Amino acid sequence: MSTVPTASTHAAGSAVLKPDATQSSHGDSAQINWDSEIQLVSSLAKLQELERQIHVLRQSVPNGLLEPLVPISSSKATPLKAVAESPLLLRSELDQAARNRLSSLESFQSTWRGPELQPIWAHVEARIKESNGQLLQPTGMWERDYDVLLDELLKAEKAKEDERRREEEDAERAKAQSSEGEWESVVEKFIQRNIPGIRIVKGQQPLSLAVALAKAGMILPIKGVKEAEVPGVSEWQVSAKAPPGRSPTKLETSILDCLNSRPRKWDLAFLLDMISSYADIKSTPCVKCKQLTNNAAQLPTIRRIQSAEPHTITFDALHPDCA
Repeated sequence: MSTVPTASTHAAGSAVLKPDATQSSHGDSAQINWDSEIQLVSSLAKLQELERQIHVLRQSVPNGLLEPLVPISSSKATPLKAVAESPLLLRSELDQAARNRLSSLESFQSTWRGPELQPIWAHVEARIKESNGQLLQPTGMWERDYDVLLDELLKAEKAKEDERRREEEDAERAKAQSSEGEWESVVEKFIQRNIPGIRIVKGQQPLSLAVALAKAGMILPIKGVKEAEVPGVSEWQVSAKAPPGRSPTKLETSILDCLNSRPRKWDLAFLLDMISSYADIKSTPCVKCKQLTNNAAQLPTIRRIQSAEPHTITFDALHPDCA
């Protein structure tokens, strides 16, 4: 377990390491939720990393400054550490060593005084003031490895969030499957949005429809699949309808693969929103490379959920090699 700098260490290094009071942002600190365990542990992990860097600098700075003199003092010159051929060259090596170490110190100071740490320093100062100047960690020892603890907390938080989303999706799915005619209502609402380049035709078979993408020149038949003893539609399957005598193109196949690998396969509204994101596929650039086509002359056929606000779902367009 590593140790934190003691009070005397802070005093000795105050000229270099003390945060600039003029840069402290108490306002930013007030906006942070310091009751959050993740916020506290994340802040402690950053301070712990700073302390680790201090220990590294304590070794690397003096050793680095003296490195050009090592071959002279030890009489152990090697091809990699040869003795300087002249006093002028030695001076140049010493100057370069000093510049390198100064750069390391300046980088550390920049981190120490940077905006990411200012709210943390403000909070630490406030806590020390509340405790009448007593150090918050009087033993001078870190009690935990906070980077490890932070990783554990983030994993637990993600698991909790995933569970919450699953519960929400299960509730939505149960609601959607509770009514046999719910899917027709979804289709009617989508038609009323009158999205340019999109046309929906209800099929003659039960639980069937087709979506035409005019600009892409594609027709996508959709069929609802029901499971035994399960109310409603368990999955909406998409296929591609090519003209007689023609196989599906690479563009059609790529779009179809993306549509059928989507989440929420029971959700017809989600599927229709996803299909509508292809309405302008021949003029929509990739959000990553900002190009319409990639080096393989492919259009951005991959769709990734950008946001899922109530009643609105937005998709990002990506090339297969940018996804």
